Amino acid sequence: MSFTQFQLLIEKISHVPVARISPDASFRDDLGIDSLQMVNLLVELAEQTDFQLETLSDSSEFSTPARLYALMNKGD
Repeated sequence: MSFTQFQLLIEKISHVPVARISPDASFRDDLGIDSLQMVNLLVELAEQTDFQLETLSDSSEFSTPARLYALMNKGD
């Protein structure tokens, strides 16, 4: 999945306009995604991709789209 496709998937799940989803945007501060929305986003991403939620250990790992994308593609 390209980063652009990843951004579109985030937009679809979170309803945040793709134009706001830059690689270094903070999910919480810049995109307004609270902790419950983040859980929903992660679950949906896991369901729609082969991402394993068990790989997450710390919220700093997925604080931005770029970090989450890198984590999801780790080992590919």
